[in-house]
Amino acid sequence: MLIKKDKTIVSQLYEGFIKLQHWISNRSAKMPMMQMSLTQQAVVWAYRLFLDREPENREVVYDKVRRLTNSHELRQEIMHSDEFKRKNQAFHAPALSGDEPRMLIEDLHSESDLQALFKHIQETWQYLGETEPYWSVATLERFKQSNIHHTKEIFYNSGKQDVIRFFRTLDRNGIDYTSFKSCLEYGCGLGRVTRWLSEQFEKVFGYDISRLHLQIAENYLAQVGIHNVMLYNIKQVNDINNLPRVDCIYSILTLQHNPPSIISLIIKEFIKSLNSGGVAFFQVPTYQLGYTFSLREYLNDNATRLEMEMHVLPQSKVFDIVSQEGGKIIEVSEDNLIGFHYKNVSNTFLVQKA
Repeated sequence: MLIKKDKTIVSQLYEGFIKLQHWISNRSAKMPMMQMSLTQQAVVWAYRLFLDREPENREVVYDKVRRLTNSHELRQEIMHSDEFKRKNQAFHAPALSGDEPRMLIEDLHSESDLQALFKHIQETWQYLGETEPYWSVATLERFKQSNIHHTKEIFYNSGKQDVIRFFRTLDRNGIDYTSFKSCLEYGCGLGRVTRWLSEQFEKVFGYDISRLHLQIAENYLAQVGIHNVMLYNIKQVNDINNLPRVDCIYSILTLQHNPPSIISLIIKEFIKSLNSGGVAFFQVPTYQLGYTFSLREYLNDNATRLEMEMHVLPQSKVFDIVSQEGGKIIEVSEDNLIGFHYKNVSNTFLVQKA
């Protein structure tokens, strides 16, 4: 009886897989993959194939059809869910085995070298602010300029979950934040997370390298009636040395777009700017197989390219900086904020100032 039942389940799953393939093939024939829109049937079969169950209700199906642009986004959302990870543990083995080679990263300290790096990154983000400001913050098709008119509310609401994750991390580690009054968000972009931080703190400082991103953030915050946020444009590398004293620093999905020496400088200033007992919550990729950094090669290869970049700073460097500036590592967690890539690690750090 069990054998017969198992064969029936396998047959149903195979039939579902064929249907999903047929749906994708038909849609692909009509339009490019990234332009495919989802159907309710595709969402239902994705639940069956990836989670081995039916969707909870119709509202869940409708929500995914409304929010997600294509099958790629649907697959990514399901595979990033806790339920998928619990049911498919073999897909989530440790990123590193321990025998990976050292990354060769040139350590830079001169102001002129750092300014050269900073200038290039600033030009890139000014360009992204002109062309694809929302997509540059959350690189999903639905946040492209061609779609943002219909998805702007989704874009800004997504920042709420990021703030919830932050406070859950504080709670998990027994951090008493009841006396925290000020917060600095480094890389505030369009105010996606800033908007929600403003509900938790009396005063929020939003810093960003792109003037154009800040203009959009300023207009949005005024539109939703938020008046306890002060926005600042980082115009040159020396501005990083003049961050205000605060109780809390938040920086997610920002440091990774800066070369290693700039990341080091920023983290150093984070810890220096914290009040006693304050916390810094930041994310940075810490290993990538084959990653190297040389100032000469970087400026030769990237000086004229206005593209989003991904950089790495080893954990050991983060530990050294925090220790030197009087901070204490409270927690280091492996996150999926850069997606799942072979031999790539991204970490979120929680640091407290002594």
